[in-house]
Formats: sequence, C-alpha cells, structure tokens
Amino acid sequence: MNRSSSRLSLAILSLAALALSACGAAGPRLQLPNRTEASCENRAVKQTAIDSIVASTDDTIRPGTYPGDNALRKVIKNGGGVFAYWTDQPYTSPNTAQALGVSGDLTLKRAVITNQFDRATSPATRPVWLTFATPKGDVTVLERAYDVQDVCIEGTRDV
Repeated sequence: MNRSSSRLSLAILSLAALALSACGAAGPRLQLPNRTEASCENRAVKQTAIDSIVASTDDTIRPGTYPGDNALRKVIKNGGGVFAYWTDQPYTSPNTAQALGVSGDLTLKRAVITNQFDRATSPATRPVWLTFATPKGDVTVLERAYDVQDVCIEGTRDV
C-alpha cells in the first residue's frame, strides 16, 4: 500500500467512525417502568411499547391542564392505556427542560398514556402526560407522541 492510499484509507475510516458515533443515542436509555397500572381487559401491558411511546414524544409542551388521575383512569378503563412509573429515570428533553427551568436532563417519574389518537394530524399522534421531578416539585406536562401502537398485547398478565 503506498502513502496516498494509506492516507485515503485513514480518512475513510475517520469519516466512518464519525458517522457511527453520530448514530449513537443522544441521551440516557429509557428503562422499563418500575410499576404500571394498566387497563388491558384480557390482554397484558406491553412495557416495551410504553418505552417506545414515551421516547417518541416531541419535546414540546402542549397547552392543556392535567384532567386528574381519576378522569384519566376512567378514559383508560374505557379505551385502554397505562399509568407507568419510574424511579430516578434520566430523560433527555432539552426544550421541555428549558421550559420547566431545569438545566440538563430531566427526571421522568410518570407517563400517562391512553389509546386515544389524534388522527387529524399527519402522521397520527397521541397525547401523553409526563410527570417530571423539578427543583420546584413534580410537574405534569402534555406532549405529543408519534408512536401510536397499542400499549396492550394479546395474552395474560405475568404475575
């Protein structure tokens, strides 16, 4: 191998390494929830769907007032969904963090996901209520998620 082809090979390897490093995760990996409260009738909650739905949120706080746990439990009971809880789950969402006055990663405590979708948007989206720990206390915000898979799967719940 001559000197110019060696330099070319090194340049290509450097560019490939740079491209691969850009493909890595931008923030902490979302773990499976510690606890869930789901309404899935004769089906089981799909925890990986919860993670995928939460990870698909758009990092933009939407206008809305949290309707309360009881109201959302009724919605979930009638149409399916889940309350998912985490302990000390780092969550990278820079625009949401800035809007909440938090520097760096947020700490996700809870997500409330219903099986209601907004089909008027393209692509279809779903509302997700996220609760974050902040220095001023827990704050629940409304965001839009682009993953619209059902949080329930066929089968029975493992105990």
